[in-house]
Amino acid sequence: MKKKVVLLSDQNTAFVLSPLRLMYTLLVCIFLIETLVMILLESEEPVGWKETLIDSSLLTSSLFVILYYSLFKPLMLLVNDYKLKEAQLKTEQDHLEQKVQERTAELNSAYLALKAENDETLRARAALRESEDRFRQLFEQSEDAIVLISPMDNAILDVNPTAEHIFRKQRAELTTGGLTALCDAEGCKLLASALDQISQENSPGTIEKFNCSIPPGEARTLSFHGKKIPLQGSEVIYTTFRDITTRTHLEEQALEIQARLIQANRMTSLGTMVSSVAHEINNPNNFLLMNAGIIKQAWDDIVPVIEGHFHSKGDFAVAQSMWSEARSFLPEAIDGIQQGAFRISDIVGNLKAFGRDDRFDRESVADVNAVVQLSASILSHLISISTHRFKLELVEGLPLARGSARQLEQVVINLIQNALLALPDAEHGVRVVTGLDPVNGQVLIRVSDEGSGIPPEIAGRIMEPFFTTRLERGGTGLGLAISSTIVKEHGGGIDFTSEPGKGTTFTVRLCRASLSEVKSSEKRGN
Repeated sequence: MKKKVVLLSDQNTAFVLSPLRLMYTLLVCIFLIETLVMILLESEEPVGWKETLIDSSLLTSSLFVILYYSLFKPLMLLVNDYKLKEAQLKTEQDHLEQKVQERTAELNSAYLALKAENDETLRARAALRESEDRFRQLFEQSEDAIVLISPMDNAILDVNPTAEHIFRKQRAELTTGGLTALCDAEGCKLLASALDQISQENSPGTIEKFNCSIPPGEARTLSFHGKKIPLQGSEVIYTTFRDITTRTHLEEQALEIQARLIQANRMTSLGTMVSSVAHEINNPNNFLLMNAGIIKQAWDDIVPVIEGHFHSKGDFAVAQSMWSEARSFLPEAIDGIQQGAFRISDIVGNLKAFGRDDRFDRESVADVNAVVQLSASILSHLISISTHRFKLELVEGLPLARGSARQLEQVVINLIQNALLALPDAEHGVRVVTGLDPVNGQVLIRVSDEGSGIPPEIAGRIMEPFFTTRLERGGTGLGLAISSTIVKEHGGGIDFTSEPGKGTTFTVRLCRASLSEVKSSEKRGN
């Protein structure tokens, strides 16, 4: 390796130290000296040996000086530079050998790490194969129909044998037919909606029960559960279908039997007491109705006289108030007495009908705004002593709702009472709002309070019959249960949101009455 090293610092040094340059230098020097000697010899007389000795000495001395500075000194510099370069080369060689050893050690470490990683990869692949084998066994032997669906286009990727049995089709038919191969158009809409929710929100999707018509026209009831999972390097929607047709029929039969038993028990227990209770309530209520009418007639006759006295003598005290204030709220109080008595009459009528196995007229309709206003009027006294901030926000032009106005009044009264009882003091408010859901067209009633809220641990039980947190204050735990039952019978729903320490909002959702139902109600009214 050292023999092949070429020491060339730059082009000038290489040219100065070249043999050609040295030869040229010697020739030029000899030529010039000889020329000078000949000129001297020709210009004078012939000389003897002294002159020759002088000539040689001069020539030798000149050549020595010239060769010393032009050859010897550069060669010494070249030798010294060679030694320096050799030492540097040795140092670089040692450094290179050290680097080679370090790189070799690093390569060995990398090789060992890569080998360990490769072993780990092999073990992971083996575990993955084992996991896939277990998944395949579960997939093939599951009692539920398993369908793997692409989240991109809802294409069916694979199905298990149970799916072939439930949907009455072979695997090839299901994978090529898509969702339409599973059930009818209505069922496909529900499935597509649930799959979109799973794909977009990345959360599990569930359809507890939906009807599905399976060829050749067989009606089945299925439940659906699905979620997104990784499978073989990509994401799929893992869905399961369970045939709950038999279970649903059994549940319906059990509910029917239970309803009949309840009805029989109600008939037995209430049959002997309805007449006597209704009679006992009607007697004092008729007395209230009669006296309320007399008071109202007397009020109409007395007001002009009192107004004359007021204008001539000035304001005066009436029932812990002044006449200027009493003349506005006393008529409302008299009307409230009459409305309360009419309400008692309706309750007695409902009590008499309680033993009959009937529900509200499916074609009856109700003005939700009127229901809310009447309910607030009935509870005006409780409202006045419970809060200073009670608000009614009624949307004008609200469509009629399907249902019984009297039963809906009972629902609104229960909700407003609960809201008032939840307030810590009169400075906290209650807000009752009516509206229309722009999405599904349902008529809405919202009752919001600024009370203590519902603790999360009991939120799931407040609709249960006889569950109450006000037992010491006479609560029965039936208000919300009855309200929920009434709303469900009307084809609607009731839900709530609550934040402890800030308040609760109950929302009643009622079906909007169709045009034919409104016309039918108007005809019955006429």
